[in-house]
Amino acid sequence: MEVMQGQYKDTKIGRIPKDWELLPVGKCILKKKFTVGKLSKKDYFKTGSFPIIDQSKTFVIGYTNQSELLYSGNLPAIIYGDHTNHVKYVDFPFVCGADGVKIIQPLTELDNKFIYYSIFYRKPQSEGYKRHFSILKEKDLCIPPLPEQQKIAEILSTLDEQISTTQAIVDKSKELKKGLMQKLFSEGIGHTEFKDTKIGRIPKDWEVVKITDIGTVIDSLHQTPKFSDVGYPMVRVGDINKSKLTLDSCLTVPKDVFEAFTKKHLPRKGDILITRVGSFGKTILVEDDSPFCLGQNTAVITGVSNEKYAYYMLNSHPIIKQIGVLTNGSTQPSLSLKEIRNIKISVGSKEEQQKIVDILSEADAKIEKEEQEKAKLEELKKGLMQQLLTGKKRVKV
Repeated sequence: MEVMQGQYKDTKIGRIPKDWELLPVGKCILKKKFTVGKLSKKDYFKTGSFPIIDQSKTFVIGYTNQSELLYSGNLPAIIYGDHTNHVKYVDFPFVCGADGVKIIQPLTELDNKFIYYSIFYRKPQSEGYKRHFSILKEKDLCIPPLPEQQKIAEILSTLDEQISTTQAIVDKSKELKKGLMQKLFSEGIGHTEFKDTKIGRIPKDWEVVKITDIGTVIDSLHQTPKFSDVGYPMVRVGDINKSKLTLDSCLTVPKDVFEAFTKKHLPRKGDILITRVGSFGKTILVEDDSPFCLGQNTAVITGVSNEKYAYYMLNSHPIIKQIGVLTNGSTQPSLSLKEIRNIKISVGSKEEQQKIVDILSEADAKIEKEEQEKAKLEELKKGLMQQLLTGKKRVKV
């Protein structure tokens, strides 16, 4: 690749190579409307003969066996979510799911994959659940000669393959960790005798205890907060439904709100946060003492001697299943403070707990390493798209 050399021209979106064209998306794609069978979400299945592509972020959302609904147009196709603003490149037979799917076919003289990357790069800002396709059609794309389009698409595709391979490693590592957790929390380390309990089979010398036997459960304040542009982070349900607590992405509240919401308890390192409403039962571990407050519909488990063991245990299959039983029959999908306090976990000796923590922490470290590698590749791709799709860097063809 070469940095800007040669002749360039000024356009309304900046300087581009003189031999490139500036064309709106609407003039780069076929005007043909594709009639496809569409499935409602209730007809999505986990397995089946044909993948379902809809406008959600997930690439393949489900499967069906209804061959009569298969997309019959040319492949590959570019799928655009009119409401969601997500863009997908599909090069295999598929069925369209739900509404809001726009199927885009570039003009035959243009490279499909290049147009896909260009649309992905130039797609409009999301404006919530409104229609975006009419806005997308007016977005200008920088169009180089066909050989350069193909080379750019090849470079970006190679990066996508590396990202996909890394994601597959992450997914496999998470599955292995899941199996490891199931084994460790049912068999422990080096045990030969076991017993059946209300939360499943465990080593004979382990105990089943309530959360309140090993820590204290404290509710958050039941008030709608006032947010501010600057202030203290407030951790809400959506912030807990992640693998790591990231305060930088939280909304902030002014000092008086922070003080009101931390009057009962100021979260600290070693606390376990748990969601109570909506996506209930999700937990996250506080790993440093950076100040923040807890928003509505959350609670904190504090004072646990081996918080990492408790955190891993709360994310194990027996406990997730137990939470489902505790909330079964509730009129609203929620977890009460009483139900949190009644959660039962199994514990062995302090030494064995730490051994289990060390094994699972090592598994987490491997996952985190691969996730960081994926993030680096995604950042590299983002930078290359900005350079290659505007002609700031040229490719040799």
